[in-house]
Amino acid sequence: MREMLPRKLMALILVATLSTAANSAHAQTVVTRGTPVTRIRSLVTLNIRGGPHINYPVVGRLHPGDHARVIGASQDYNWWRISCQLRSCWVSANPRYTRPVAWQ
Repeated sequence: MREMLPRKLMALILVATLSTAANSAHAQTVVTRGTPVTRIRSLVTLNIRGGPHINYPVVGRLHPGDHARVIGASQDYNWWRISCQLRSCWVSANPRYTRPVAWQ
């Protein structure tokens, strides 16, 4: 029984640490890079997120064939920052999901 308490305590610490790490992703400053791409087309139904990671909340959707104006890219170029009203909006830049259709 004495060994169970330290294990339970360690499990609680691990859960708290993981929760803090997941929440800190939302608190980090998002760096937007320039890109020559100015428009993309969605190839699938695609979640629009509040930041460049799947941990950010879904704030909308693009449907196959929808176009969006690109205003930047994530630092690693894995996400497009798209034009949205009153919020930061991001979609995956994975070529299975989106295709550039216009460049500068």
